[in-house]
Amino acid sequence: MTLLNVRLRPTRFAFLVPPGDMNSVQRVFEMNTCLWGGQFNPIIPFVTKRPAWWDRQPSSETAEQIINGYLDYFEPDILVVTNEEQAKGLGFDHRRVLHLDELMAEHASPQEPGQHWPHGLSIEVLYRDLFRRQFQFTRRDPQRIVRITPGSSRHAALAACIFGKLPESEGYTYLARGFDRVFSPDEVVLTPATAREIFEEHWADPIGITTTDLKVRYPSRPDPCLFVFDGTKPGDLIDYWNLRAGVMRAVPIPVQFLEQLGPFARDFIRRNYRPLPGNRNGVMIRPKVMFARSIDSDAIEPMFKQHFMIEVEGANTLQTWYPTFWRPASDFGFAPLRPVVSAREETRSVTVEDQQTVIFDGLEPSFPDLPPGEARWANVVTLLGGIFEGSFAAVYPDDYRDPKVPPFTSGSRRVLPTTEGFVALASLGASRHYWTFEHESAAIARWLGSKGVKSSVSGSGRSTQQLIQTMKGFRGVSALASEEIVKLLDGMSRKPGSKSMEHNQFRNRINKAVKESIWHRDAFGTLVDRKAVEIGLEVACQKCGNWSWYALADIAASLTCQLCLKQYAFPAAAPGDSRHTRWAYRLLGAFAQPNFAQGAYAAALAMRVFAEIVAHDHDARLTWSAGLEMTLAGGQELEADFILWYRRPKTFGSNQSTHLVFGEAKSFGQDAFTAVDVARMKDLALAFPGAALVFATMRDVSQLSKDEIRRLTELARWGRHYEAKRRQVRAPVIVLTGTELFAEHALEDTWKKKGGLHAELVSPGYVRTDNLYQLADMTQQLNLGMKPQWQELKEKRNFRRKIEDGPSADAEEPSCEPPGAAE
Repeated sequence: MTLLNVRLRPTRFAFLVPPGDMNSVQRVFEMNTCLWGGQFNPIIPFVTKRPAWWDRQPSSETAEQIINGYLDYFEPDILVVTNEEQAKGLGFDHRRVLHLDELMAEHASPQEPGQHWPHGLSIEVLYRDLFRRQFQFTRRDPQRIVRITPGSSRHAALAACIFGKLPESEGYTYLARGFDRVFSPDEVVLTPATAREIFEEHWADPIGITTTDLKVRYPSRPDPCLFVFDGTKPGDLIDYWNLRAGVMRAVPIPVQFLEQLGPFARDFIRRNYRPLPGNRNGVMIRPKVMFARSIDSDAIEPMFKQHFMIEVEGANTLQTWYPTFWRPASDFGFAPLRPVVSAREETRSVTVEDQQTVIFDGLEPSFPDLPPGEARWANVVTLLGGIFEGSFAAVYPDDYRDPKVPPFTSGSRRVLPTTEGFVALASLGASRHYWTFEHESAAIARWLGSKGVKSSVSGSGRSTQQLIQTMKGFRGVSALASEEIVKLLDGMSRKPGSKSMEHNQFRNRINKAVKESIWHRDAFGTLVDRKAVEIGLEVACQKCGNWSWYALADIAASLTCQLCLKQYAFPAAAPGDSRHTRWAYRLLGAFAQPNFAQGAYAAALAMRVFAEIVAHDHDARLTWSAGLEMTLAGGQELEADFILWYRRPKTFGSNQSTHLVFGEAKSFGQDAFTAVDVARMKDLALAFPGAALVFATMRDVSQLSKDEIRRLTELARWGRHYEAKRRQVRAPVIVLTGTELFAEHALEDTWKKKGGLHAELVSPGYVRTDNLYQLADMTQQLNLGMKPQWQELKEKRNFRRKIEDGPSADAEEPSCEPPGAAE
């Protein structure tokens, strides 16, 4: 049995539209009025260059970054284009790219209109269900349902954006007729005379009905917002649509009706400026007025004062910037988070077949007579436990565009790995899913193969895999998180002949090593239970005096000495005499290999840091592979001691992206991180841009040589470089020492206990040790003596400003040498 969570939501379509094409923009509003959950489908502004109105501040942002930023934020299931050329270069599976016409125009049939909606779920199905459940009966307190029509053609797109519009094209008028027949709506014309009443009242309208019975969970609770925009500008309409669809609830205030809506807006601010419920520190809810990007900067403040400002101290909040959700969030800041849209959600135990295949039924909408078609709805699956807490891959790289992994299913029904979970699009009715999982190392090898990289497990990698599997995962590896234990086991492995130790001595030394630990007190029992060691009997040879270890099944009346190879009789007359026999534990498998299990201890403990230690609540997830030898497509041969797909825990309810990690692990050797090691890791960073590079050693930081510090510092400074096109640093370099590898529990607690700079770095509440960018910056300060990255950037900016202002005696280029390198 295993656990997983299944969430049903509407299919998420993203419409790629030029922001100046008002006809296409208005058509998109109509299409989304016809789709279940259409209000939450984003509109991606397709631009060939950054528009002049895009930001009030100068920016080097490119059109490509804008488009890809929108896509990465919304992670659409289906991409809808107005021109086939738009999808080129975006990396989408062509089977999930539709032209705008394919959603509606060519698939309608007057005879059977409801049966030929090709993609998504037609709103007609919801209309029929609402009629069956509610509107065929006379309601005691009926809600008023309206169709808002524009009083002027100039306001047609505005009305369609805010209130929705059902199509009038031939073949689709049945939707408007169905809406009228089910809801008997009132038709209200949007004019200056009716604007205030329309915006004040909470009437149901066609676009709002697309969200019926959908639950929307916003990861954060932003303050109430009024969004002021020009209803004749398609860019502003797109901004309002996306704000409502994927960022926050906002009350629209079109400038065309500003005079009429001013009293409503001021009353909205007055009502919503109030103490935050449950807060005893006087924190207030502060409604804000956000102005669209098209509104001239000089006009904003007079407009705000005239129509929005109230005479209540602290109540007036003006925002002149639009949320830049398409830009990657700062590692130390907060960015908008996409809301979670759900129709149903279930956590269930499911059947496991052949120890590898999970069988479960997908969730489907409760509407009757569901029609066939493609991408009708989506099931979002999150793996919670069971077989995934072992050797099966549960974390994959996020690739909602054209994934090559995971191969859970065969054929065209590809599962999409995204930040919200594994997304499966339903093509017919309710379907039973058969997902076959693969081993972690096989998943990573398959992914590398899809990128033209040949890989095979190295000898040390096999030792690491065997060690982790013996300990039954990283929770068991915690029993090795002690320098004394690791050195004890390594000493046993180096003994000639039997790699064993008298049972009392072994138990006492293990218990002594962890006696101060409240987390690993049962290290001895774990090593025995997980078969890292095996109990047996050591017997002294009566011919040569050598002690040989025998498994319980091998004890017999006649024994063969493992040194002189002569036979001798078992000391049956005195079996308890310690001069002849003694119970002893012997190392098994990878543990019996010398040189710290061929480096397996360091690699396993380093991976444990990411699985168990960096996160506050131990729920970071990862897929791992140990010791891979790789050959790139160009023939270059590289190697890593471990590779991870690391996903940090949720932040404010939002899932995080998967991070690729390459690791180099060393035991206790001096000057272990050689120039060859550093160069090899740099080559990996060049081959896989953005990957994190981990250098892990069981030594204390004081034992790092000056040459090692110099090499790692040069690489770390190179990795800190910000690549504007990718909007990421080249490669965060993380340096782990014995402090981290032998940590008992959370890294934050370990560093606080150590004190000094370690405690100082984790004292701010915003610091997240599970954030690999922050972890890299902090370990570089602690273990390489580097300055904080922000300070280094500030010094460089100040230097450039001095150069730009002219020659100056104190304009000195900040040093790039690591501390102590000149000594």
